[in-house]
Amino acid sequence: MKGIMKGTLVGLLMGTLLGAVVIVPAAAQYGGFGRLLPPRDANMGYKDGLDVLRLCAAESETELLECLGFLEGVSDLFAYERKQAGLPDCYPQGFGKVDQIAIQQTLIAFLIAHPERRPEQGAQLVRAAIQARWCAK
Repeated sequence: MKGIMKGTLVGLLMGTLLGAVVIVPAAAQYGGFGRLLPPRDANMGYKDGLDVLRLCAAESETELLECLGFLEGVSDLFAYERKQAGLPDCYPQGFGKVDQIAIQQTLIAFLIAHPERRPEQGAQLVRAAIQARWCAK
């Protein structure tokens, strides 16, 4: 009985220590876990236009990298969906013609020109900005 109690106590102690080693630094790094997944209806997307604009116009390298990753993901999916639908490419042909920075600048200009659309889903606004600049030609 003493062996079982001792094993349980050791297990609880190790679990607590492991939790402190892993969770506390992660929470400190990200400002608490509440900021990682803000409360939103997942069907509406996790970022609206204002969220994306804040990230893409930020001075923080971390926020800019998040912006560029978001833009790349939306752009890749958009290009894939167009190909699947048999639609022509939007972007000019060739490597280096359009990069994440060009998409970032396009999105910022689009959201400045259309502030009324900022409450819309962020991914849809990225698509709309890409379409307005490259697909309409």
